[in-house]
Amino acid sequence: MFGKRRLLWFAAGAGVAVVFLLPIFSGGYYLYTKELFLAYPYLAPLVIIVSRFLGVVLAPLPGAPVALASIIFLPWYEAWTYNLIGVELGSVCAFLIARRWRERAAARFAPLQASHLWQAKISAHRQLWGFMGLRLVSAVIADFVSYAAGLSTISFRNFLLGSVITDAIVSAVFFYLGSVVFMYGMYVFAGFTALFAAFFLVAKYRRK
Repeated sequence: MFGKRRLLWFAAGAGVAVVFLLPIFSGGYYLYTKELFLAYPYLAPLVIIVSRFLGVVLAPLPGAPVALASIIFLPWYEAWTYNLIGVELGSVCAFLIARRWRERAAARFAPLQASHLWQAKISAHRQLWGFMGLRLVSAVIADFVSYAAGLSTISFRNFLLGSVITDAIVSAVFFYLGSVVFMYGMYVFAGFTALFAAFFLVAKYRRK
C-alpha cells in the first residue's frame, strides 16, 4: 500500500513537472500558453497561486516547475509575488493541519519520518532567528518543513514571520537571477532549468 501511494505521488509530481516545464522546452506550447495568458490576464496569477499552494499542502508535488515556468511569462517581481503568496498560504495551511490533527493527518500529505526529523530541529530553535536559519537551510524541501513546524513547539507567530521573511528573501534572489538568465535566450534558460531540476530532484528525493 505504501509503495503504491509513493508511486501515485511520483506520477502526479511527474505530471506537474511536464505540464509546467513543457513551455520552456517547446516553442509551440510556449506561444500557445502566452497567448492564453494575454487573453485572460487573471489566469496566470490564479494558476501560480493555486499550484504553489497545492505544492506545499500536498507535499510530494513539486513547486519548482511552477516557479520556473512563471519566470518566462511574467516580470520577475510579479512571478515572485504570486509564487510567494501561494507558498505562504500553503505553509500556513500545512502548519495548521499538523498543529490541529497531528501525525495522523500530516502523514497523509508529507513523509512522516522526515517531518519528525525536522520537528526535533525546529523545537530546538523555537526563537524567530533560529527558525529562520533552519528555514533557509531547508529552502528546497520546505514543502514538509511546514508540517514539521506544526508538529513542533514553535509558536505560530514565529513560524509565520520566519517563513515569510526567509522565503521572500530567498525567492526574490531566485526569481531575479532567473529573469537575468532568461534575457540570454530560451535555450540558455532551458539549460538553467535542466540543471536546477536535477539539483531539486536529488535534494527532494534522495534517500538517507
